[in-house]
Amino acid sequence: MRFLISLLCLLLPVSNVAGETTPIYPFQNGVNSLPPPEGARLAKELGYQGIGSVYPNRLAAYQAACKAEDLEVFSIYAGGKVNADGFEIDNGVAAAITLLKGTGALVELNVQRGKEPNDEQAIALVRHVADLAKEVGLKVVLYPHANFHIERFDHALKIAKAAERDNVGIAFNLCHFLKIQPSDDLHALFAAAKPLLWSVSVCGADSDGKDWNALIRPLDEGTFDQAALLSTLQGIGYKGAVGLQCFNIRIAPRDHLTRSIAAWRKHLTAAGR
Repeated sequence: MRFLISLLCLLLPVSNVAGETTPIYPFQNGVNSLPPPEGARLAKELGYQGIGSVYPNRLAAYQAACKAEDLEVFSIYAGGKVNADGFEIDNGVAAAITLLKGTGALVELNVQRGKEPNDEQAIALVRHVADLAKEVGLKVVLYPHANFHIERFDHALKIAKAAERDNVGIAFNLCHFLKIQPSDDLHALFAAAKPLLWSVSVCGADSDGKDWNALIRPLDEGTFDQAALLSTLQGIGYKGAVGLQCFNIRIAPRDHLTRSIAAWRKHLTAAGR
């Protein structure tokens, strides 16, 4: 019976939290154990619309794999680090941005802590990456990450505004939000960020989780109210894609991604879509 229910959920259309089709895609870390062509085939078979958070040094392989399956590469995961008097970006980021020319992919920029990091250098880093992306028609989203220089959603919003680039927005990552600022009002945060919230990622999670084993789980597990999150996104008119964070999930990709996309559709139904 559980298998039949999951199968029926897989066959249902994916309704959008804003009324249209919402693309959902696994992060690359959800198919890392498979060669890119196999990962793309699995994503297509299960009903995902592409793969995202692709590491820059694997981008070419995933572009080819996704193209073969008529899937999108939704984003790359780009790293930068700020110090007291400068910044640096990870090897391969600039080349990956160039490879994405002509696509709608996002550049997810995490901003790490170097020696004595400060916001002045963080802004300089963001402007540098934004200008590279602008040359090929791409947008950048600041990716809050626990224990990085930009780890809070509201800090990401502050830096995005200070960068003064029209192709810079922010991402919401459920697991990092619950790790760093779980008691904050999501509705208020989303309302404040509405014009710049261009990316969202979800995963199963315990609302009071402390470590990644509790905060990054298959989407059919955890105590966090996913339907409430989707309703909140609907309320602010969010129309972007939704990524599935898969870091450190230790079950087979087929099992995990099958369960998670079935849960995604159930959560959408519960949210009133």
